[in-house]
Amino acid sequence: MPQLEKSKKPVAPVKKEKELMGTLYAVFGVGLFIVLSWAAVYLLYLSR
Repeated sequence: MPQLEKSKKPVAPVKKEKELMGTLYAVFGVGLFIVLSWAAVYLLYLSR
């Protein structure tokens, strides 16, 4: 059975910290939008 040839391409280092910070900000932004939307609808419900 022939051996599979493994490619050894140099992998460029990825700046994961910046990518993860962007993801964190996006998740907090979406979460904040959901909470504020829920609070607005709840207050509208209470006012009726």
